[in-house]
Amino acid sequence: MKPQDSLTIAQANRRLKAIRKIIPDTKVRPGWIRYIRNSLGMTLKQLAERTKLSLPSIAQAERSEAAGRISIATLKKMANAMECEFVYAFVSKTDLEEVMKHAAREKAKRTLASADVHMTLEDQRVEQSMQERIELLANKLLKKGDIW
Repeated sequence: MKPQDSLTIAQANRRLKAIRKIIPDTKVRPGWIRYIRNSLGMTLKQLAERTKLSLPSIAQAERSEAAGRISIATLKKMANAMECEFVYAFVSKTDLEEVMKHAAREKAKRTLASADVHMTLEDQRVEQSMQERIELLANKLLKKGDIW
């Protein structure tokens, strides 16, 4: 895998930072279908007519969304019927550089731990501290784009 260029990462981080700001306001208890339907003053029957689905299907969709078991296709259909945009995103908890550095360090730790077992068996010692070795290897892995 090729290393990511800084422009690509910067653009992604800019978008993710904007989304992270609104995340606290994106959680609605009954689920978005019911929340928007109620806000619009739309009944289950009216939503069923607009989606060309049965009333029990709409009620099931609302329950499935609340339980986290709804398909993206169903969410898109519901959003469209309520004149809404459906938004779907993966938002990293930190900047992508930090996610990548963490992954590189974890891979470096695993690699060095395995190498150290073999070196101990062969009675060889390494002078550098483990942390220094992890950072050096992690930086090499990042440059190569080989962190996963």
